[in-house]
Amino acid sequence: MDNVALHNELTGRTAELMLQAALGDPIYTARYEGLCVGNGNTVVQGIGVCYAPTLEILRRAADQKKNLILSREHPYYLHGGLHYSYGSDGLEAAMKDDAVVRAKREIVQSGRLMVCRLSTWWDEFRPKAQSQALAKALGFTPIAAAPTDRARGVVCNIPRASMTDLGQTAATRLKITRPRVIGDPKISVSRVAVLAGETDPSPALGRLLADPKIDGVIAGGGSTVDEVDGAIGYFRDVVGSGRRIALLAVGFGPSHDPGVAEMARYLRDVFPQQTVDYWPTSDPAWIPK
Repeated sequence: MDNVALHNELTGRTAELMLQAALGDPIYTARYEGLCVGNGNTVVQGIGVCYAPTLEILRRAADQKKNLILSREHPYYLHGGLHYSYGSDGLEAAMKDDAVVRAKREIVQSGRLMVCRLSTWWDEFRPKAQSQALAKALGFTPIAAAPTDRARGVVCNIPRASMTDLGQTAATRLKITRPRVIGDPKISVSRVAVLAGETDPSPALGRLLADPKIDGVIAGGGSTVDEVDGAIGYFRDVVGSGRRIALLAVGFGPSHDPGVAEMARYLRDVFPQQTVDYWPTSDPAWIPK
């Protein structure tokens, strides 16, 4: 069977089944995962892998005829899964007639696009992959964890540096404009916990902080309500309790992007007959001059 025949036989639904075979199938516990947008009977013409299927990404997919998008986020802002303590109850109905959602649906329909969300699937398959990729992007080597350790975070011993220096390293290596330090930016650290995405007080962040030698944390951001009752508030209280520690928040999307690149490399082996492109997500924020 030649490549053209294989290419023509792959539909969105077939691709989803191939992903289930490769990654396992935690969909029974994960809401809004898998093929969530588009007609699954559509033939796949090419694959794009990204952090979030924004309007910009959808337009790019339509222009480049890459009609299957594999992403960590849902195109219509819906959440729920193994690592979420919150859901999207009510949001789906509220956003149904939203103008932005309508614009995205029009692009999906006109471009015959399909979106398959691989958040919980990927995290269950490789629980530390996102944090490991973030650590490596920063130039760190994660300490080997026990095979039974399925926590998201990783720990790295690094050459002693201030949090200000780490912020500058993150800005350069991750191409971000807005790293933030919670705690004293002059603190010198040598053992850091790295956690891609959000840092709910428990269990993700609390479990890492149980190691008393950790004096720095690098994470995507705080929890759902960042500054009020989420992890940033929790971490401020950790500092207030007298612990000598600081946190560097690099942004939720930028913290996940290195892991998305890693996911794209893996997916090229799952779909060897397809073109699988990685589409980076730029830092959405900028600092007014």
